[in-house]
Amino acid sequence: MTEQISNFTDDAARARILSAYDRAMAYWPEPRGEQDVPTRFGSTRVHSYGAGEGTPVLLLHGQSATPAEWAPYVEALARAGRRVLAVDRMGEPGYSVQRLPIGSADDTAAWLEETLIGLGLERVHLVGHSYGGCVALQHALRAPGRIVSLSVYDPPRAFAPLKPGFLLSAVVAALSGSDGFQRRWFTRLVGDTGANAEAAEAGMRVSLEAINGFRIRLPQPQRMSDEELRSIKIPTLVLLGGADRVMDSQKAEARVRRLIPDVRTEVVAGAGHGIPLETFNRRVPEFLHEVEHPGIG
Repeated sequence: MTEQISNFTDDAARARILSAYDRAMAYWPEPRGEQDVPTRFGSTRVHSYGAGEGTPVLLLHGQSATPAEWAPYVEALARAGRRVLAVDRMGEPGYSVQRLPIGSADDTAAWLEETLIGLGLERVHLVGHSYGGCVALQHALRAPGRIVSLSVYDPPRAFAPLKPGFLLSAVVAALSGSDGFQRRWFTRLVGDTGANAEAAEAGMRVSLEAINGFRIRLPQPQRMSDEELRSIKIPTLVLLGGADRVMDSQKAEARVRRLIPDVRTEVVAGAGHGIPLETFNRRVPEFLHEVEHPGIG
């Protein structure tokens, strides 16, 4: 069973990755809270910022990443009196400790639901990037009861097939062992998000260390069927990078606009797979306000 659980390749890799993680988390706004939430899959590390009576926001990061990727976006989400929480997704490099395999979307949804229960969240805005966006969408299919809204940026494969050559390029980068090659590949993938350069560099360092020092044992994102997309009744915001190297954003947007009943979409011109700062920090808070206060501009 242990071979089905994500793990650091060795103690030295764990030390490098967590050191890079800690440095990247220094760019989160303060004061920042931390807690570990028990689930049957293991303990989940959760970071938090802000307080207030508004519906909390829970953030799900991408693959080979950590909650550090949300540093440039947290304050904008918290301004309306919301608590913002970001989890170390189970099975990714970080401080969450996995005890059981996560082999399916059902397992992922069970882990996230137990985490939400452990946090005492009866209602929550769910926000996900890349693989985290796929987790959010699949959770909406399986356990929508707590979710007030969904906001996703570039969930790979969920809405449209992967672009030809993307998986091969990712495998080549991972196997190359070359920091310079991997850095160039990652930079092209993410694109210019407009975030603070030092924070972006720190976040990239975490992912580069993770590519070489962490074995991910999680299910691959799957294409959502037409029926599944039609069944999402939760207000949904889909943001897509116009220059994304992972999937065809125009095809993805056309499909979700046709199928998800209550959806808003935007293809961000020139944006890659990294979250564009200006667009995200404008569109997502506006969307949350619209959901919480329908009919009020």
